[in-house]
Amino acid sequence: MKPAIDGIRVREDVWKLAPWDDTLLWYARAIDSMKQLPIGDSSSWRYQAAIHAYLRSEDPFSSSEDRLPSLSHRRRFWNQCQHGSWYFLPWHRIYLGFFEQIVRSHVVALGGPDDWALPYWNYSDEENPNARLVRPEFLDESLPDGSPNSLAQAERGPTSGASGDFGIEPSDTDLSCLRTVPFRTGRFGVPSGFGGPRTGFQHSGGVIGDLERVPHGAIHVGVGGWMGAFETAGLDPLFWLHHANIDRLWEVWLNRGDQFQNPTDPSWGAPSGTEFEFHDATGAIETLTADQVVDTRAPVLSYEYEDISDPMPTAGLAREELIMEKGPAMLVGASEETVRLSSTPTSVNVQIDPTAMADNRAALAEGEPQRAYLNMENIVGAERVSSYKVFVNAPENEPEAQTNYAGVLPMFGLVEASRRDDPHGGSGLTYVLDITDVVDRLKQKNEWDDKNLKVTFVPKQRGQAGAGVREGARVGRISLYYR
Repeated sequence: MKPAIDGIRVREDVWKLAPWDDTLLWYARAIDSMKQLPIGDSSSWRYQAAIHAYLRSEDPFSSSEDRLPSLSHRRRFWNQCQHGSWYFLPWHRIYLGFFEQIVRSHVVALGGPDDWALPYWNYSDEENPNARLVRPEFLDESLPDGSPNSLAQAERGPTSGASGDFGIEPSDTDLSCLRTVPFRTGRFGVPSGFGGPRTGFQHSGGVIGDLERVPHGAIHVGVGGWMGAFETAGLDPLFWLHHANIDRLWEVWLNRGDQFQNPTDPSWGAPSGTEFEFHDATGAIETLTADQVVDTRAPVLSYEYEDISDPMPTAGLAREELIMEKGPAMLVGASEETVRLSSTPTSVNVQIDPTAMADNRAALAEGEPQRAYLNMENIVGAERVSSYKVFVNAPENEPEAQTNYAGVLPMFGLVEASRRDDPHGGSGLTYVLDITDVVDRLKQKNEWDDKNLKVTFVPKQRGQAGAGVREGARVGRISLYYR
């Protein structure tokens, strides 16, 4: 554990800690302490998880002895997580900040250090061969003294085993999101944005930002179990390390260059932006807006990360600048029917409008910089399913050809965004893939045909064939845009 300097605590890479480092020991002890408190106590483990989302039928610890807070209290403080929104990053930063404060208060009450800080899980570290594995401390049944280990008391995916391998692949930890310059997603999802689209309060549904898609959503689905659902994710101690890393990647992105900037729109922060309420470690109510937490060293947060170095400092900067170019998005084609995904590869042909494509060719001839975007809209489903890999114009005999690979669609939040009682009427998830690089690769091989677009969805199966994949997920529309 690194000591705080001038009151600024250091969040460390969990894989760089010694076995059962004090950071992890005190985390485990504090969790156990928090679990002893009733769900109505804002410092309890279950209350903290319920802030993200809560559904009584999904609560693995529900008991007839529970005394839930009043309905008005729950509406005010529970089911608050922001997804598919430009508030995704700042809301989770605030959430983690108060959670860290509460954990630290338990650590101190147990006799631990007053500068305890939450570690982060850097699963994208290419220099660490174990990066995508879960640390043994989150798998061991006991602490070094033989007492039960609260870090391991979570339901996770079927392929975890003692090795900590959850079937998380390089595609799940890819950091291509760092190449996305705009923070905010544009109209119709074009261009795709690093942080998400402009919204008000947005608990679920909508267009998913690049960082929220991968690695955020992919890791949630990969770990599975409680991590795979809004209502139970916060019950897994890994959730907090995962989101600490997502928060760290926001800092990495901001440090890439002058063009990587947070929103300057007044409606993102005070005075017209959405306010978020939380309880601090004393139980007092604190209210913050997005613009108040852009600096992690500010008094309200007082932390920094051990490492925010750029993992790809020379990658694609010229291409990124093209994303900044202005101009309306041009719809050139869309699917005509709902696409039902299954446990086997599913392909669909997207109808290309010849007139729109001719207009696009004319714009291209004039030398306008251009990118291609694949929108997959209104993805709904009643059951939790695996992530899907997406391929463009893949050969029939090789549906997973790497040249044709476009990206991953994590289905984290699918069920929540599909419920008809959702504020957005169950409109589901919408993903945007920047497929410019795929198109370029196919053009170089003379394999790109802009008159015909075939999109193939391949389920990411874990364990036995078909495990974690069910019938039921549907894509409302697939469309191709140029910009």
